[in-house]
Amino acid sequence: MENRLLDASDLDLVRQLTISVKRRATNLAAGEQRSPSLGGGIEFADYREYIPGDDIRQVDWTIFRRLRKLLIKQSAEEKELSLMLILDNSRSMNFGEYDKLTLAKRICAVLCGIAMASGNRAGLLAWGESLNEVIPPQRNIRSLSFVTERIKNVSEAQTVDYLSCMRAFASRYGRRCVAILVSDLLFPEWPQVLSSLAASGCESHVIQILCPSELNPSPQGEVTFVDSENGAEVPLHINAKNIESYRQIMKTYLEEVVASCHSKGIGHTQVSSDRPLAAVFHQDLRKGGLVC
Repeated sequence: MENRLLDASDLDLVRQLTISVKRRATNLAAGEQRSPSLGGGIEFADYREYIPGDDIRQVDWTIFRRLRKLLIKQSAEEKELSLMLILDNSRSMNFGEYDKLTLAKRICAVLCGIAMASGNRAGLLAWGESLNEVIPPQRNIRSLSFVTERIKNVSEAQTVDYLSCMRAFASRYGRRCVAILVSDLLFPEWPQVLSSLAASGCESHVIQILCPSELNPSPQGEVTFVDSENGAEVPLHINAKNIESYRQIMKTYLEEVVASCHSKGIGHTQVSSDRPLAAVFHQDLRKGGLVC
């Protein structure tokens, strides 16, 4: 792909698909995506802050004289989807024979394109010691090349404060967007991260990416495991019994993740990192209800 994140066939996904939205997110700007819970016509829905580039004629000057705030009065049909992607760029995402982080970036780029192609906003956040706003919400589809380049250049985070990042997300974007977390969830704090995502008040979905060797490893004899997050080494002799025990532990873990997402009202889709991007969208994410 000549070091490009997306190729021409990947861009077909942007034109073919839409984001499936189940409920309304508040405090969003005007656009084309309609939430099914909103009415039509000119029914009043909400106020939002004025953003440079908005039609100045839409400012409610009565509110400005009283509160000294520039607010736009929105009708119900003017509410748009604002999509924020949270990219897990921790060290564990670089593990495996198929690069989880690269697939995660490609998924994020296509989802941004789908949202913007519908006249909506899309942005990207990445983890680290603090939350990194890689791409502020963009509306114009002509920004896709800019968005794709910024996503491609996201580097691996050497240290991640998961809970601090999620608190920052809730503070900045709580109840204001549809949130999609793209992660392997292979860190001890995953239950708290899902709880924080649910508590943010955003309609949320988790795309969990795991590589084939994490899902179904084979016996390897004498090996040394290295923790990708902290560098700790553990020598082990791997045999068929160990492998079966691992598979049972992984099965239980994945069941716990799915149950936790469902109990919190968070959508969940598991993806193997060796899957072609088209199959991820047309099969996995369609089945998971994220796109249609």
